[in-house]
Amino acid sequence: MESLLTGGLMDWLGAHQQWLGLAIFLIALLESLAIAGLLVPGIVLLLATTAMAGSSGMPLSTVLAAAFAGAVIGDLMSFALGRLFHQDIKRLRLFKRHPQWIQRGEAFFQRHGMLSILLGRFIGPIRPIIPMVAGMFDMPTGRFVAINLLSAIAWAPAYVLPGFLAGQATKWPVPEHFWLQAFGLLSASALLLTALILILRLQTRWSSLVAAMLCLCALAGMNLLEGHLHVVALTFTQWLQAHQWPFVLALLPLASPVFPVVVLLLALVSLLQAKQLRLMSMPLCACLMTSLTGLSVGLEMITLSASIAVSLNISLLVLINRGFDFWTRVGWMTAAIPLAGLIIILLAKLGTPLITLLNLGLVSITAALLSVWMVERAFALPTLTNSLRTSLLLLPLLAWSSLHLF
Repeated sequence: MESLLTGGLMDWLGAHQQWLGLAIFLIALLESLAIAGLLVPGIVLLLATTAMAGSSGMPLSTVLAAAFAGAVIGDLMSFALGRLFHQDIKRLRLFKRHPQWIQRGEAFFQRHGMLSILLGRFIGPIRPIIPMVAGMFDMPTGRFVAINLLSAIAWAPAYVLPGFLAGQATKWPVPEHFWLQAFGLLSASALLLTALILILRLQTRWSSLVAAMLCLCALAGMNLLEGHLHVVALTFTQWLQAHQWPFVLALLPLASPVFPVVVLLLALVSLLQAKQLRLMSMPLCACLMTSLTGLSVGLEMITLSASIAVSLNISLLVLINRGFDFWTRVGWMTAAIPLAGLIIILLAKLGTPLITLLNLGLVSITAALLSVWMVERAFALPTLTNSLRTSLLLLPLLAWSSLHLF
């Protein structure tokens, strides 16, 4: 049934590409809507339509705007549904048949509070349920709208870019050996990520150190194999330079050496106000370890400051995710992807080679892991309050907006 729906819709959109923007909007809306989001294969449809949009030449800004608007409106409709019917919504036949859906959503909302709106957008089956549950629990509308907008800003690029870039890739005039090198690089990255998750899942006192050493080995291997990746690196640079990204100018503050300094100062102030003095060692240690690791591999100032910003963000997310089970903590760490992705896009547009960007990412992860290991040897990281979690989570956005305005 799902394949018939997906195939039929894709065939129709292929013949009527002028409706692609509206289709992306409606799919994002349905995927975010309670009940419908549980039944419609939204992610599959979204990947397919964004890939078609990328291959058809539709502007990325239009695709992002359509997905963002659909996600926001879908969540608002779900919230209104919960606010209007409250507990009576459990009487619907679908929820009588599957009461565990609402039960999981309620448990998640009660545990994470308003952060569940941000986290829930990225967590499979409960994703369309959380806004409805927030309405059922009478969450203040203004607070819900603010978190809803913030989460959609992170969600839209994360779910749109893979399909859109894959669609554009079908039109690339790629040279010989490109796909071989690209597949090798992606396979190595997937193996590294899998190994890191398996090591960290052991949750021993040495897990972070072993994971950091593995990243250092990957960093050394990357530099040794640089000559074997010249085709994919050159093609990547040429492709980025050939495309216009209207939002890049707005990202310029992220490349400023002042950006990580502002984030660090805001983090220290937040922890000081919360009387979590010992936790101030985590962001400080992350900045120090990133500086030492980055300088040792020859990162220049602009890439070093960007690496510090990414590592600092990861270290703050480590503080935020304490007190949760392993896979929830992994979910928290995905919040580092939007900032890291935007920084990489910006630096790539400024002419930074692909290998340097990969080194930047590995340095950031290595430094963050070393910082976690060093701090956890000194004391156990406590569970933070929801208000402090929210404050730390929003610091990069606050720092960027401050620098963007001034």
